[in-house]
Amino acid sequence: MAFAVVLTICGVLPWTAGTPTALRVLAALVLVGAAATALIGWGLLRSIAIDRRRLAEAEFDAVLIEAAGPAGACGCGHTHDPDELHITDACDHDGAGQSCEHNCDSCVLAALRPGTPA
Repeated sequence: MAFAVVLTICGVLPWTAGTPTALRVLAALVLVGAAATALIGWGLLRSIAIDRRRLAEAEFDAVLIEAAGPAGACGCGHTHDPDELHITDACDHDGAGQSCEHNCDSCVLAALRPGTPA
């Protein structure tokens, strides 16, 4: 980001004084480079923030699952295999033979997350 600031200063200075046209064209190109560098820096910072948020959420989920005790504590009515963390008996919600798309983690987390209806 600091490099984008330096490029912006270098691109603006020729426009403040009487300079040849060729130098102003180069200054315009430097300003475009400064904008591109700033956008790349912003994207990297945004990506890092999103990754940190996902990591914090994963750690929070792990704490909730650990605090819940045995995997069968979710009470969703399905037989869970705590070693594999998936449902062992398939369910048929719509009569088309579709199996359940949730697992022990999602059942436990749905019951334990603040503000989530059980």
